[in-house]
Amino acid sequence: YASRHDAKITADGWFTTEMPDLNQSNAYVANFLIQHAIWSVEEFGVDGWRIDTYLYNDLPFMNRLNKALSDEYPRITYFGENWVHGVINQAYFAENKMDVPFKSNLQGDVDFQLLFYGIQPALNQPFGWTEGVNKLYTTLSNDLIYKDPTRNLIFLDNHDMTRFFTTVKEDIDKTKMGIAWLMTCRGIPQLYYGTEILMKGEANPDGWVRLDFPGGWKGDKKNAFTGAGLTADERSMQQYVKKLANFRLHSSALKTGRLMQYLPKDGLYVYFRYDAQQTIMCVMNTSDKEQAVSFDQFTERAAGFSQARDIESDKQLGNVFSIPGKKMWVLELRK
Repeated sequence: YASRHDAKITADGWFTTEMPDLNQSNAYVANFLIQHAIWSVEEFGVDGWRIDTYLYNDLPFMNRLNKALSDEYPRITYFGENWVHGVINQAYFAENKMDVPFKSNLQGDVDFQLLFYGIQPALNQPFGWTEGVNKLYTTLSNDLIYKDPTRNLIFLDNHDMTRFFTTVKEDIDKTKMGIAWLMTCRGIPQLYYGTEILMKGEANPDGWVRLDFPGGWKGDKKNAFTGAGLTADERSMQQYVKKLANFRLHSSALKTGRLMQYLPKDGLYVYFRYDAQQTIMCVMNTSDKEQAVSFDQFTERAAGFSQARDIESDKQLGNVFSIPGKKMWVLELRK
């Protein structure tokens, strides 16, 4: 339905008045940009590219660039910032299963859909037929449109957005739930600096979400590298992030395993990450009330297991347990 006029403005117009648009359909410009990208990887040891404002580029040229990088560096990763609304709109700019005239070879998207129509409403909206954590479930179910949704980058905030801690109204429990989701959902997790020490700020202007990280600067009253001056909540969150991130680093199920999710009920959302070696059960209670959980509710994935280890506390749980409101537990299942 798009007009060629709109498409031309998007591809050929300047992104802002301060950012000139290079003519990527010019053979000399295109060759220079491709050579520069390859040189940058070789010179600096780059192993991944986040391609800014991807959809405003000349898309056939981007296919050439992506192929050139993959030909030289078969293990390189690249994903594009496609800040659009709608899973199909976003998937169009990456490798997908759609029957469309233009086929992108971009490995993955920066997954704005799982942010705006997933984790944000899950934590900030009351549970309903199409609200709250049901939005996260529904948005994730649309992964069928991608060639490989695990190549998408998932995130809670970034340099262009209000910080996550502010988005959840400085709620410690919701922040921990967001971190737990980030470290266990499918995709490549991106953690914006400062989230681990509860940095806050509205993106108006952007400078408020790009403040210096405390520590190492003259006059700093806090040092997040040593822990000096951090509050108890800031230290606790830093340790929580460290523990989950290190667990993910050594978890085959979280890095390369499959995902199975169950329909949320009364604000309780359960999904599993699993492979032949490991099964991780992720229990997110977005309601305010304590809720009972039994392995019998999830026999497809929990059958054969009798207990679970809570990664945060290292406590052992049986196959029936209760989870408090506004909590998310990451559990490693055991026989």
